Formats: sequence, C-alpha cells, structure tokens
Amino acid sequence: MAAAELVDVSRRFGSQVALDRVSLSIAAHDIVGIVGPNGAGKTTLLRVLAGLLRPTEGAVRTDPALDGVRYFGGEHTLPPDVSARAWDRLWPGGSAEAVTARRFGVLSRGTRQRIGLTAVLRAEGAVLILLDEPWEGLDPDASRWLSQMLAQKRAGGAAVLASSHRIHDLASVCDRCAFLVQGRLAPFEVRCADTATLDERAARLLEVFDQIQRMP
Repeated sequence: MAAAELVDVSRRFGSQVALDRVSLSIAAHDIVGIVGPNGAGKTTLLRVLAGLLRPTEGAVRTDPALDGVRYFGGEHTLPPDVSARAWDRLWPGGSAEAVTARRFGVLSRGTRQRIGLTAVLRAEGAVLILLDEPWEGLDPDASRWLSQMLAQKRAGGAAVLASSHRIHDLASVCDRCAFLVQGRLAPFEVRCADTATLDERAARLLEVFDQIQRMP
C-alpha cells in the first residue's frame, strides 16, 4: 500500500484553482520530486498531503499505520521572534545544547533553513516526509548534507516528497519526478535511472520541464 495517495484532488481558493484533479502516489523507500514553475500549486499539494489544507474535491489516503508525518514549509515559516533553541525543543529528540539561542529573525537564511530541516529530519519514525523547496538558501555543503539525509531516510523506509526548482539536487537523490503546471500534473513522470550520470538525469528533467511548459 502507498504511504500516501492523492486521488483526483482539487483545491480552490475562491475562484482560483490551485490544484486540478491531481492523483499521486508515494510509497515507502521512495523519493519523489515535484517540479514546476512558481504558482504551479506545489505548496498547496504538500499542504494538502500534510493535512494542513482540506481538498475541495477528491480524497487523500494514507496508510492506516501511518503515525509519523513530518512537514517543513521553508525557512520563512519559522517564527522570527522565537529563539532557535526554544523552537528546537518543541521537536522530538531536540538537542538544545547544539542550537543557537539567537532569534530566527537575526539568523541568515541558510542557517534558518538548516535548523528547520535538521529538526524535521532528526525525528525517528517518520514514515512520510514532505519538504517545500528544501535546498533553497543552502550552501553546497549543506545541500550535500540534505541529499545524504534524504537517502538515509529512504533507506530506512520513509516516503519522501520534495518540491524544488533545484533540478540538479532533485536529480541527485530522487527516484522519480512529477511535473506540476497550473495545478495539473503532467501525464508522465521521469524516472531517474541508476545507470545515468547526474548530468544526464538533470538534462532529462530540464528537457521534460521545458516540454510541459509549452503544453496547452
């Protein structure tokens, strides 16, 4: 059974259609990338899966045994007037000693992103991990750390869904990528072959991304 599944899900905000009959399945030991331009509906899709938004139509199905969902919506979702150490204590396994006591609002973008991701990925038992633009703001070392952490979570049985504009980062770790444009998923995906080089996988993702943006 899939760890999580969207079945013909639509989500509207007034007259605006953010998601239009989206169906997507994510299994254990699977890292799925969502690629799409700004305003495509990627953030809405993740929030619906996380249970933060209810679909206007369609169904969200999860494994009955699912008891470990982790969602990170980006560094801008961290409270600027709260200290990173106090926020970290809210998470299972928090290690306040290793986290700065400074407020999020005075930290650099990359530092906020790294702290937020660390708290989400540190928790044991997460079976569904939902990340919105997780590589944004990270330097090369932190980007490498994130990709390695996601690979470890996959090896441990987690299902991971990550949206990103960072094609090379997606190509480096995803098993497959789906494409979202104007709230609709393209009718095909790109599976990242183990035998392909990183540059070949990234080039294929860019090629398909360019194709779907030209679709009517």
